[in-house]
Amino acid sequence: MTVGIIAEFNPFHNGHKYLISEAKRRADADAVVAVMSGEWVQRGGIAVTDKWTRARMALLNGADLVLELPVIYSMNTAQKFAYGAVAALCATGVVDTLAFGSESGDARRLLNAAHMLINEPKDISDKIKTLMSEGMSYPAARGAAYGDVLPDTPNDILAVEYLRAADMLGAGFDICAIERKGAAHDCETAKDGIASASKLRKMAARGEDISHFLPSPDFPVYDESALDCAAISILRSCGAEYLSEINDVNEGLENKFIAEAMKNSTVDGLCAAVKSKRYPQSRIRRIVWSALLGITKEYSAAPPSYLRVLGMTERGMRILKRMKRAASLPVIIKAADFAPDAAFRLSNRAEDIFALAAPVPGLRRGGRDVTVSPVIAK
Repeated sequence: MTVGIIAEFNPFHNGHKYLISEAKRRADADAVVAVMSGEWVQRGGIAVTDKWTRARMALLNGADLVLELPVIYSMNTAQKFAYGAVAALCATGVVDTLAFGSESGDARRLLNAAHMLINEPKDISDKIKTLMSEGMSYPAARGAAYGDVLPDTPNDILAVEYLRAADMLGAGFDICAIERKGAAHDCETAKDGIASASKLRKMAARGEDISHFLPSPDFPVYDESALDCAAISILRSCGAEYLSEINDVNEGLENKFIAEAMKNSTVDGLCAAVKSKRYPQSRIRRIVWSALLGITKEYSAAPPSYLRVLGMTERGMRILKRMKRAASLPVIIKAADFAPDAAFRLSNRAEDIFALAAPVPGLRRGGRDVTVSPVIAK
């Protein structure tokens, strides 16, 4: 029995270790396959450290095989993030159970919410349109229209999207909702030896000791602000036509970005100037970095086209052997052996830009995405 999980591991902390252990126990599984975001994450921006380091952390703490979620999904809306990740687990052909963290731990309620979204009543759709016409963002409008039917906590919101994607893809997974333990998502205080990933990233950026919250505490910390000039320069020079094709840009938003890029020299400053009730911070940040990476609407709408292996244990090697026979997509182990498609080339570009935020010169070279081998953890 193999259980699949979806994560950013940004960074890998004690709560993630608990999730993996509990997923194995609850699913009576002997192996865990994780689909993990690469270097660019859903909130809009870079991960605290590189994908191979984070894959190694996971492999040393219970995961057996780590696959990369391509950047066209990893830095996208909750719905598209979930679709890309669940589609990857489906495509492996070896995953039996989908497990995920949840504030409620109530799988039945989450499934009911997912089914409601799939079969959205017309009156709900009409109410969402009305609220959006009054200036509300889509997530806020949807939440208001559905009321208590939809959860409003971060992990449960993602869980509903996972379940919606699984249903639409005909995945047939068993479902395992694991109640979140320790600090809540984005909480500034730790609990039971577990701190939220956002708190840990802030602490790491300030150079504070976070080792007691992490099972694998040593990793290079990347500095997102090192990429500010590159992002601002793109927005100042790309033109409205280019920016209008970037994922999630609509309603003339490209003109607001260009105007504010001329006034601001940092990404944080620009995002603060552009965000509004209708356009929340996470969406604005994703647009900024998508413009730098070249993630267009066309890329964002593309179906998954490959499965990229980031690392494995000895048990993971056996799963990989089965996966190569059962998978419905090409499996990439050595990138140099893969005839790259547009999505894979975009991931290469995303890695090259991410590398410029590295803390030491040796990690800033380009081309690592096609030269670094998968992690083998023993």
